[in-house]
Amino acid sequence: MPIGDPGGGEAPPQEKGWLTGVRIAAVPVRDLDVAVEFYTERVGLRLRRRGGGWAELGNSEGSGFVLLYVPRPGERRPGDGTGAMLSCDSIYDLHRRLVDEGVTFKLKPQRQPWGGLMAVFLDQDGNELMVLEGSDWGRSDGIRSDSINYNG
Repeated sequence: MPIGDPGGGEAPPQEKGWLTGVRIAAVPVRDLDVAVEFYTERVGLRLRRRGGGWAELGNSEGSGFVLLYVPRPGERRPGDGTGAMLSCDSIYDLHRRLVDEGVTFKLKPQRQPWGGLMAVFLDQDGNELMVLEGSDWGRSDGIRSDSINYNG
């Protein structure tokens, strides 16, 4: 069931709410086929290439990528923090679209001390993915770990 407008009204469908930037993120997964389906069908990333035990995904802009991989014994396990930081064109529209797709958010879109917006969602294995929207995205001095509010 669509959640509609976060302000309480029913918002008309728009072509916003898509990821616009991905740096580099390595995300451990339990089942590569299930993960590729989640990231392409629900999140909206594009499968670029795939090999034995890994898959590279990105957005249509071509910058950066998410590398999904099935970990070997002793490597980072699915469900751990990924450190993945993604950007989007409209965090509220992305949130609405992903919630409609059944994606769980650990942190709903929230204004941060650095001025931008941040949300955190979980993939099919419980991996956390941070999404940012704001003018400071991409500036090396714009976002510091001590300026992020993780409390909802």
